[in-house]
Amino acid sequence: MKKAEEKIKRVVTALKLREEPDRVPLCDFYWSSFYQNWLQEFDLPPDTDIYKYYDLDLKVISPNMDPKVESCKVIEQNSEYVLFKSGFGCVVKKVFNHPMPMFIDFEVKDAQDFATYVFEDPRDERRYFEKRCDIINCGDSFGQLNSYMEAVEANWNEFCLFGSICEPYETMWRIRGTEGLLMDLALFPEKVKEFANRCTDFMLGIAERQIELTRPQGMFIWGDVAYDKGMFISPSLWREIFFPCVKRLCDYIHSQGVITVYHGCGKSLAIFEDLIETGVDVYNPLEAKAGMDPVELKQKYGDRIAFYGGLDTRLLGEGNWEDIEKEVLYKLNAAKGGGYLPASDHSVAGNVNPRWYDRMINLLKQKGTYPIK
Repeated sequence: MKKAEEKIKRVVTALKLREEPDRVPLCDFYWSSFYQNWLQEFDLPPDTDIYKYYDLDLKVISPNMDPKVESCKVIEQNSEYVLFKSGFGCVVKKVFNHPMPMFIDFEVKDAQDFATYVFEDPRDERRYFEKRCDIINCGDSFGQLNSYMEAVEANWNEFCLFGSICEPYETMWRIRGTEGLLMDLALFPEKVKEFANRCTDFMLGIAERQIELTRPQGMFIWGDVAYDKGMFISPSLWREIFFPCVKRLCDYIHSQGVITVYHGCGKSLAIFEDLIETGVDVYNPLEAKAGMDPVELKQKYGDRIAFYGGLDTRLLGEGNWEDIEKEVLYKLNAAKGGGYLPASDHSVAGNVNPRWYDRMINLLKQKGTYPIK
């Protein structure tokens, strides 16, 4: 437990207090394709835990947060792909040698159906004590993971543990589809607003039960509302519909003494002040291709929010070591004074060179010790 206590102190000091710990905390998310390449490259046993191998500080463990408890009904499966219906109601095709799952169909076809959509009990014990399929936190993974509680028990004395939930946009697009939801936001904003509140009620229940069972140090709030050029919807519409929901989530999580991390891909600068106002403590993943530079953001917002991510993984797949080293040393400037956890600017994909990644982690450990020069 001493190891976990040291890591908790490091993460809390950097991300909650926004002060300097002994060194920058480290964490990341990995696509299964990279993980398999990494195992092969270093000739490691198939059950090697990459978080333990690199002695990372933070690990995110999510329960079954699908609206329907039965989260993966297999429709078709062969050696190349699996087609399944998730607990959100979407039909997903996972081609095993492709990084991203494909969303084929969605349960809700019309905004009129939002009112009758059923959320099963967020406190159902099966969500926490039975095997789960996590297509949110685990990215492209498919299959039966150990239960949430088994995963927590296996990791609680090794890492600073965070849980996770979804904000309503992230929840709704998996139910309605991105195109359908964006049309509904334009044509039926009041119906979307009502459904967003129901989604928030459901995810609050998921957050409550995680905190009751395991007391995580932090809670990820998944919410991709932007792409590399800007917001999917107007900032004013986001403020009207989604701001109150995210604030409700943050208010509850803070009331329990837990850190909030908002995971929002893309360029969300148009709502950055609003996210700070909701109570978000940490922003992730800071996509480089969207211009989300942690050094610049730290200079502008660092007295009110911490940052997590930002290392351009395109360099790890397409660059050379000189480019990678330059990237790491520049981004570490965001860690001066605390308030920054360096990690990939989304997650580590299959095109990343395992040798470059290994070398980058070692560089972060070497140069990320305070005082940072």
